[in-house]
Amino acid sequence: MKRIIATAILAFSWLLSAGQDKDFYHIVVTPGEDASTSVTINYHTNHLYSYIQYADVLDISCTRYQFIKPVCELWSTKDIENTSTSSSFYTNDRFVCHATITDLQPGRKYEFWICCSASGYFAYAEGSGSTASRTGSHVEAFHPEVDSETCYFTTASNSKEWNFVAFTDFQSVPNSITHQLIRNMKEIGNNPPLMVCSGDMVDVAGWEDSWTWLLDNDAFRDFVYASSPGDHAYWADAKDRKYPQYTEAHTFNHLFHFPQNGAEKSKNTSYFFYYNNALFVSLDMNNSNISRGEKFDDQARWFQHTLDSLKGTYQYLIVLMHKSVYGSSIIDSNVGKYISPQWSPIFQKYNVDLVLSGHDHVYSRTYQLDGDHKSTIKNKGTYYLDMGSSGNKRRAVDTSLSESDGIHAKVIDLKTKELSFAANIQVSKKKMIVTVYNQHKQIADQFTIKAKRR
Repeated sequence: MKRIIATAILAFSWLLSAGQDKDFYHIVVTPGEDASTSVTINYHTNHLYSYIQYADVLDISCTRYQFIKPVCELWSTKDIENTSTSSSFYTNDRFVCHATITDLQPGRKYEFWICCSASGYFAYAEGSGSTASRTGSHVEAFHPEVDSETCYFTTASNSKEWNFVAFTDFQSVPNSITHQLIRNMKEIGNNPPLMVCSGDMVDVAGWEDSWTWLLDNDAFRDFVYASSPGDHAYWADAKDRKYPQYTEAHTFNHLFHFPQNGAEKSKNTSYFFYYNNALFVSLDMNNSNISRGEKFDDQARWFQHTLDSLKGTYQYLIVLMHKSVYGSSIIDSNVGKYISPQWSPIFQKYNVDLVLSGHDHVYSRTYQLDGDHKSTIKNKGTYYLDMGSSGNKRRAVDTSLSESDGIHAKVIDLKTKELSFAANIQVSKKKMIVTVYNQHKQIADQFTIKAKRR
């Protein structure tokens, strides 16, 4: 029996590490600043020369393909503090590549492949980030040595009626729930192009096997993906029940390349992008031990300056931040000490529509709040949605969260009920309908956010 268990563990470990055995792995598509015309393709590879080939799937003539050469960096975690020396982030130097594709058509589905050639880059494009096309005789002129499976993404449509899906805290991977929950939301949302997450995608960011399990799975394919970092994005390793941390979100920043328009001290973890008639803003709440300081205040200044400059360019304003402004003060005392006092007045000032959070592993959703009180003014106020967990790490409700506090409209004990949640959010010109589902495809909560801007 012991031999069977040992064999199973070895086989499972091999499956977890399989991503690094591919020519191209950790392939993720992230939004450009305007997701209707631009995306960024991110991937890891052990090949020196790689490039991306892409095409509109409706171009049935197959006579025109676009090529783009990525920006690549040779990277490992060997020179980073607190790194796990057993992680393949440490043992496997690799090229971390990204390429931003612009001038795309809104509302179109694209297919792409990542290719490489031992003979070097193709001759049609010079310089990282440049593009070229091949037509007619050029089709036969270049033969890649290897290429990835076919991947897809769909640009934002500029429509005022659309939907996206939202998750939080996949975290304790592997688990049997996360991938199924993603598949469920694909079905419920009719294959929505956009997935967002409010952080803690894995438990320990320094362990590459966890990222392989999450990203190199068919369930994760075909989305344009955006996320804020959670505190676990700063966790480098786990030893003796202690979690040595990075000072920066090193692995997060080498797996995802988001618009580089964020706060100066937190580029890539703070950023914004447009998706149809909505403006999404990601904030970095830092790790559990650093929820105040120069980096934190820099983001507050950046947020206000950004919203002032973008006034009138969006209908809905949605924020991704890992720690909830109205989350549990028992689970994280920094919520009451730092996060709520600073960010609640800012969100009130800019009339944010929806804040998506996690961290507590308890489900909580507020009323529409104007500051710290239930809004009594038409077209004024913010909903705060902490979905708790989209994985199998759950907590019971503590005394700092209550449906009778005048702030929270719904609080759900995920641990006792063994539930995990994700949301399908339908957006129209007049309203957003947020429907929260559990892993059994049952509706756990639903609320409507009326449009405050035209």
